[in-house]
Amino acid sequence: MGSAVVVQSSAPAAAAETTLRAAAAKAGLFFGVAASPNRLYPIVGQEFSQLTPENDMKPDRIATSSGGLQNTSGADTLVNHAQSNNMLVRGHTLVWHSQAGALQGASQATLNTFIGNAINRWGSRIAYWDVVNEALEDNNTGRRRNQWPHTMNRDANGDGDFFDAGDTDVIRDSFIRAKQVVQAGGLTTKLCINDYDVDGLTVQGGTPNRKANALYDIVRNYRQYIDCVGFQAHFNDNPNSIITDDLQANIQRFADLGVEVHITELDIDDDLSNNDIGAGQAENYRKVVRACLNVAQCTGITVWGISDSESWRSSERGLLFTGGNGSYQKKAAYHAVLDELNKGRNPTTPPTTPPVTPSVPPTTPPATGCSATVSLNSWTGGFVATVRVTAGTAPISGWSVQLTLPSGATVTNAWNANRSGSSGTVQFSNVSYNGSVNAGQSTEFGFQGVGTATGLTPVCSAA
Repeated sequence: MGSAVVVQSSAPAAAAETTLRAAAAKAGLFFGVAASPNRLYPIVGQEFSQLTPENDMKPDRIATSSGGLQNTSGADTLVNHAQSNNMLVRGHTLVWHSQAGALQGASQATLNTFIGNAINRWGSRIAYWDVVNEALEDNNTGRRRNQWPHTMNRDANGDGDFFDAGDTDVIRDSFIRAKQVVQAGGLTTKLCINDYDVDGLTVQGGTPNRKANALYDIVRNYRQYIDCVGFQAHFNDNPNSIITDDLQANIQRFADLGVEVHITELDIDDDLSNNDIGAGQAENYRKVVRACLNVAQCTGITVWGISDSESWRSSERGLLFTGGNGSYQKKAAYHAVLDELNKGRNPTTPPTTPPVTPSVPPTTPPATGCSATVSLNSWTGGFVATVRVTAGTAPISGWSVQLTLPSGATVTNAWNANRSGSSGTVQFSNVSYNGSVNAGQSTEFGFQGVGTATGLTPVCSAA
């Protein structure tokens, strides 16, 4: 698997903050909670700086069959409470195969009506909207779901994706509508895509996380519409749902696309710590929080509820508090999270990931063939490289890129490319959907590795 997130256990500075929201603010991110109108206890405003309606903005609560709004009182209560406590709000959610209520089976036109009505009702009081939620299949297939609304998707040219101009894609069309509404209203709301089991570059056993790769392709192709990506982070002992050592590298990979990354629905099953909700669970929380803190564009963490007893996964005891009904006790995991937040984004070791710097300066397209440049993100013991392939003055129908790695560096995972070799001279070539590149245009692939990978000089050949 990828490079490990190293968790520091030294004590925070003497002037440590005493609440999650204050410590997170000092570190430059929000720390939020999912809430319901009947659980707006003082702790919500005291400990958290962001609020996600757990159920009260889902379509089955607020959508009519024609895309209108109904029964918004619960959502209104939550938004008003957040405003009065200086909290950000995340709208959750507009387009989802589950809990669709009267929208179930609706056309794209009706979805677009609902998207417009919901965004406009709360306007810029909603800092982030989950426009599309859980679009990808379970079991690490890397495919879109085959339930409504994704049954409306059409691959017009049969190339295996929905990204082409002639294709029909619910994800693209929903984001286009949401972006139109935001821009027309002059809103500051940012538009997000949200999913689970997309947290690491790999899953248990080191298998590539195909679901994460599919989400990456969606964001990369629709970057002009998508502002933020949500990793739900419902961690448990399912092989696709564990906390992998390459969580930080995956956060960084998405951040390199220019989007904000959020951990949106965090809870950590006690099964991952052998049913220990003390030090073992606390250490797991440290790992996740540190992975976010080590990436500048990871701008928020939200836990999916306050206490274990009030969680949708109550038997798994995955949250930061015990107790309930307004009387809560802090768990070891709470203190671990507060400790990590108080350390901020710049722990003494390992050094934080440096800014993206091209190891080869960008060049103008070559007269023929193709060229390639590398952007490298490194940390102690590992790296992620993003390679941009640019066609020359004529289109190309395929490409390959050769790179020679320094001694001791090994590639552990790659995306958007086929790979031959893992150390020394490594060859990458296009996959089925990114071999054709128009003149002067570019495509990107990436890879993760262990060791050090400075001074990479890519050599591109057109097929």
